[in-house]
Amino acid sequence: MRNSGAAVGVVARSVLLALMASALLVGLSILGACDRGAPSGSALDLTIARDAYAGGYFLEAEQAYERYLQADPQGKHRLEAWTRLVEIASGVKGDNGKAVTLLETATLEYNSRPEVNWPLLFRLGELYEQQGQRKKALDSWGRCLDTSVGDVGKAVQAQMRMAVANRALGKHDLAVELLTQCVAQAKDVETRSRAMYELAQTLSLSAQWAKSIVILDEILALEKAPQDVKVMSAYLLADAYEAQRNIPKAREILLSLKDTYPNPEVIMARLATLGQQHTAAATQQLQPGDAMPPEVPDAGPRGRKLRR
Repeated sequence: MRNSGAAVGVVARSVLLALMASALLVGLSILGACDRGAPSGSALDLTIARDAYAGGYFLEAEQAYERYLQADPQGKHRLEAWTRLVEIASGVKGDNGKAVTLLETATLEYNSRPEVNWPLLFRLGELYEQQGQRKKALDSWGRCLDTSVGDVGKAVQAQMRMAVANRALGKHDLAVELLTQCVAQAKDVETRSRAMYELAQTLSLSAQWAKSIVILDEILALEKAPQDVKVMSAYLLADAYEAQRNIPKAREILLSLKDTYPNPEVIMARLATLGQQHTAAATQQLQPGDAMPPEVPDAGPRGRKLRR
């Protein structure tokens, strides 16, 4: 009986050891499978970059996106990496020079894919404009126009930017031509009203006040035109009437703007000097929306924290 009990004990221990070994093998197999499924290399860099960007740690995100671009020349997510790096350089670090360099490289990479390259070229034009490199900005927006065939919205965006840049270079006739096309092509009231405002402003700069007044009156009659465009249009309209020596009309318009103009002190100053200028004053270059931002929270990376 004692021998029988001992035998049973040996068998039980053997079974237990076998079960433990089996469980260990299963655990190792699961661990191995998890390791094989974990990101590594460029995929790991991309994961780190995304997590850091989402958490607002832009320096870490920048470094990880740069590693990803270097490690995976044919990666599927390179556009994301270029775009995020530009956002970090210009929006977080304020380094527009680096942002331009990044975009110049990215636009070369996507030169054969116009639909992908278009927003990169457009942004590059904006940064060139901010740097005062208007000829380069015009070249970028011209490429946008060339590759926006069939997309009226994109064509109008490019033409409006080209018009304003040409106006700044003193090419008013070309600016008028481009803006006239924008007004005719724009499919929504907001875009059309903004193009009309820019057109009226351009005509005013060459003292074509009568034409400017007609356009400005039309903007003010548009029910769905943005409020900021209407305010700027009314201010420009007062300038036009003053230039035509219709001081009572100019005063009436300025008084109507006291409670809606972004800076009421400007209106009071204009009223104080109204009629004292024998030539039209230079129109204030306040772009629609600059002082009256839309009531939409900024979703960009500005103001987020940096972790060193």
